[in-house]
Amino acid sequence: MNWVLFQIVSFDSFGYILKHRPFRETSLIVDIFTQDYGLICCIARPAKKRGKILKANLQSFRYLHLQWLGKGSMQTLTEVDERGKHNIPASEMMLGLYLNELLLSLLHPHIASHDVFSAYKYTLHKLADPSISHYIMMRFELYLLANLGYPISLDPETIRSEKEYVFVAGEGLLESDDRRISTIQQPNKPKIKGNLLLTLQDIQNMQESDWKALRVFLDQVFQLLVAKPLEARKLLKF
Repeated sequence: MNWVLFQIVSFDSFGYILKHRPFRETSLIVDIFTQDYGLICCIARPAKKRGKILKANLQSFRYLHLQWLGKGSMQTLTEVDERGKHNIPASEMMLGLYLNELLLSLLHPHIASHDVFSAYKYTLHKLADPSISHYIMMRFELYLLANLGYPISLDPETIRSEKEYVFVAGEGLLESDDRRISTIQQPNKPKIKGNLLLTLQDIQNMQESDWKALRVFLDQVFQLLVAKPLEARKLLKF
């Protein structure tokens, strides 16, 4: 018998709790976004006092050092050490939950993305300022789409400001009169104007009307890419 096959494998990384739900009487199933291993799912048995896993540390928006054991789709969380906390105002909390849902819906498990992890951490930090939180969120959404292989951009020299462009899953952005669009089967075909694509080249100077148009477009794109409607998005009002 090869004992190596039965050896318990231990891992550790920094990460964030995205979601947790009850499991049996004393445990939780915890979805975690880690810096080095991407999305993982663990079973945790938190203690109320003096445990290696405190229930308070299994809340969202806390920067954690985590340790876990096992292989496969469900592992065992063994230790959680809080290293920081994002003080997100109650008014912006739903934005953070929306970001968590996006990650859970769009990222593949066990695939590290250090860039997305850093962008997520930065976005949570910026959500502390309600005056810019909605804009910061949309910038994260654009960054996430680019990392998934769907950059909302084209070569500026090819963009025609008077044209409309259609987002097609698996293709990206196509001119609205492209013949391929009529043959593509998808429930909706998000459109973005050429002048907005050009404006995105200088995102720091976008006007409020540009942000509103971008919000409509991004909502349509995520409706197309996500299997089911995001609960947090239903409660957000823009």
